Amino acid sequence: MCCQDDDVLDLPAEAVEALAGYRRRLADHGPDWGDDRVPFSRWAGFPLIGAAIAAWSGDWAEAVRGTLVAPLPPGVVVINVDAREGVTVSCGGPVPVLEGDTATLHVVVDAQVDAVVDIDGRPTAVHSGMFDRLPVATAGPTLTVDGRTFTVTEPRPRAEVRLTTERCARWSVVDAGGTGWFPPGVPHKWDYHGRPFFHGHDVTVPVPAGVLTVTCGRGLEFGTVTHAVTATTDATATVVADPPRRFDPAADGWYGGDLHVHLNYSGDRVTDPADAARMQHGEGLHLMNLVAGNWTTSLIYDRDLFERTAGTDLPWSDHHHRARMGVEYRNDLLGHVHGLGPRRPPRRYQAGHERSDHPDDWPPNSVACGDLRDAGATVGYAHPAGTDFPDDWSTDRFFANPRSVEARELVADAALGLVDSVDVISPFDHEGAAFLYHRLLSCGLRLAATAGTDVFLSFSRTPLASNPPGWGRVYARLAGDLSVPTFQDAIRAGRTMVTNGPWLTLDVNGHGPGAVLDLPDRQSRLTVTATVTGPGVERLAIVGADGVHLERSGESEVRADLTLDGPTWIAAIARGGEHPDTLDAGVYAHTSPVYVDVTGERVARRADATWCLALLDRLQAFAAEHGHFHPDTRDERYADLVTVLDDARAYYREVLARAAR
Repeated sequence: MCCQDDDVLDLPAEAVEALAGYRRRLADHGPDWGDDRVPFSRWAGFPLIGAAIAAWSGDWAEAVRGTLVAPLPPGVVVINVDAREGVTVSCGGPVPVLEGDTATLHVVVDAQVDAVVDIDGRPTAVHSGMFDRLPVATAGPTLTVDGRTFTVTEPRPRAEVRLTTERCARWSVVDAGGTGWFPPGVPHKWDYHGRPFFHGHDVTVPVPAGVLTVTCGRGLEFGTVTHAVTATTDATATVVADPPRRFDPAADGWYGGDLHVHLNYSGDRVTDPADAARMQHGEGLHLMNLVAGNWTTSLIYDRDLFERTAGTDLPWSDHHHRARMGVEYRNDLLGHVHGLGPRRPPRRYQAGHERSDHPDDWPPNSVACGDLRDAGATVGYAHPAGTDFPDDWSTDRFFANPRSVEARELVADAALGLVDSVDVISPFDHEGAAFLYHRLLSCGLRLAATAGTDVFLSFSRTPLASNPPGWGRVYARLAGDLSVPTFQDAIRAGRTMVTNGPWLTLDVNGHGPGAVLDLPDRQSRLTVTATVTGPGVERLAIVGADGVHLERSGESEVRADLTLDGPTWIAAIARGGEHPDTLDAGVYAHTSPVYVDVTGERVARRADATWCLALLDRLQAFAAEHGHFHPDTRDERYADLVTVLDDARAYYREVLARAAR
């Protein structure tokens, strides 16, 4: 299908009905779709949600209140209700609208007493303690609140601009005041940097007359082009764009994928599969794993689409793009995992959510990993760490919040051979994820580095969650044409590299990521080369089981000649600060390693095995204190987790026995 077409995809009837049900939920309940335990989802689309998330330390209302200071953004209206001052109103500037169009305002009600407030002629009951956002549509330039009139929109003369490019692309159309404009029928989205965007191939956008800035790009492999255009009321302005290619990994058999994408996950809009197809094509994303998953209840978003298409490509897949429904298994205490390519639904989608039909933190994640493996999926731990680890390797931050969804059982499940990969790039902390990853590699485990962005396509604004899919990617070197099975094979073999922008390569004695070199003695020599292409890279490093072997600033290639003193692993990392072409807090790329054995012996580092054992001990005590277990079955269900941890301890003790240091 063409990426801009509105053709109805050939979807199962149950999936179509599920989408209709999501629309009813959105209409009846607002952006949280009735799940009021996830506070920030109710504010999806709010212009200040990014600042509120950054300030959130446990009290969501206080975090949002802290953003409601002058000057408010256009379209934001704050109504305060208290006993002493009554009803007070603060307004942002007027929202630009095209003549004849309706604007939706973000009306925030903060009430300390019960009252009835007249909002544009509609009596609205508010209650003490209410702090909520009410979308209010207005066709006129003013809004009345308890008889007072406020100017909230600024009508503009109507014009239009036509945007065309050879292939589906990502566009941004912004007027001189910074307002974004969109064609009809596409999701309105804003990226990490707050820039509006949509996807299309040949689209006409209604815009205000005047000077506009049009930007066009196409994911990580392409640069962006910017055009200034003047739109008038008497003619259609035209922009023809051709984003330049930066690098072409597919020419060498490397294909990029995003293993963790949510089609619908509450939010301020319902996303059709056709929207997902347009985004995938517009980002030049070769593989997209749309995951079914819950949040805090037993509602499994996109379950109907997943269960009726499991094991088959979605309708818009073609030779250059593959899309599948996969699954996310969620336990907020032990960690989340995603499955790519399961042939059937899992036996269980979640555990440990108190409002669900399975509130216990049981069974251990190892059971879910094994079930997904049996279903043919590759299994990866998602968003492993919320922060980095300090220089003393303390795990205090890792265990600071009991339900923080960090990958706590990863250290056990990897030792038991139940995990294929670790998401080194995710919406969480990349350095923290890499720290965990390196500890496991240095204990002789062979895991691929992968990437899952965890974007919510149904959110219009939420810094990372409303980014386009594929803002971070795992590139896999395939042995054959692009398909889900060949991608899975590459993950299992470790032929991967992850990035949120640059293209990074690694060569160790002529071999790339995933290779196993079995050298004849401990004094063998290695020639290691890492190269990087793309914007924003400040430092390039070669790393291994002994830490950083070589790091240089401002260079696109580094080379190290190393003399071994035992088995190891070697990888490359590229880092940089924030960059406008990277939809993340900083530039980052990391290869999977080349594994270096010596006469068949794998790497075994004492410090890393000791750290993993200590983490397992802390997890056992942590689960005893914070785990959800019914009193009638607590002992036996907690014992099941302890058995998993004991089995993993046996692995790390064996590593200690082999460790030379």
